[in-house]
Amino acid sequence: MSNMLIYMTLTLGIFIVFSCIQHKFKLTILNPLLLTSIVIMIILLVGEIPYESYKEETSFITFLIGPATVSLAVPLYENLDVLKKHWKIVLITILVGVVGHALSIGILSIVLGLSDVLAATFIPKSVTTAIAIGISESLGGIKYLTVAIVILTGIIAAMLGPIIFKIFKIDNPIARGLALGSSGHVLGTSKALEYSDLDGSLSTLSLVLTGLITVATAPLTLEIIKFFIK
Repeated sequence: MSNMLIYMTLTLGIFIVFSCIQHKFKLTILNPLLLTSIVIMIILLVGEIPYESYKEETSFITFLIGPATVSLAVPLYENLDVLKKHWKIVLITILVGVVGHALSIGILSIVLGLSDVLAATFIPKSVTTAIAIGISESLGGIKYLTVAIVILTGIIAAMLGPIIFKIFKIDNPIARGLALGSSGHVLGTSKALEYSDLDGSLSTLSLVLTGLITVATAPLTLEIIKFFIK
């Protein structure tokens, strides 16, 4: 049996098991992506399996991220009229989100005394993986660490989002969608789709615009951070 079949079966099997567990107990903390990642890391460490080998053999799963992201355009198109009606709210919210991301990274860099390289690695934390890797590489960051940070950010957003909505009684699909998309990229959008197609549409739009604006502003953000951490 090839390593590819073993790794693919193992990864998907673990994910399905944790998905069933979360579906049964309805606990946000039982996030299947988070738990699957932890179990896979333990298996790789205990089995002394090189990450590069695992990554290469499971590359098809990574490839599917692209088509999955593109498919999010379907609910976006179906709710185009709503998006046109609320375009001002959408734009302002996303801009505030991007500025908030930049400020959080700046504060973190100053408080923890991060190097330029680590600051560059953290800057694209709230955009989808494909875009984040490009930003990280262009700024001189560590792309593999960026990927881990992006995934962790998405998991946290998907886990805490529903809790925050419940505490503050936020039931507006526009607010939920924009919040999840700008903070949790694809993982946040998958959570938004659990609420409704409108939530998913706003989250998709937020995901795309957040990524584009971050690409345009990332170099300036890094320069500002470098100025304050010197």
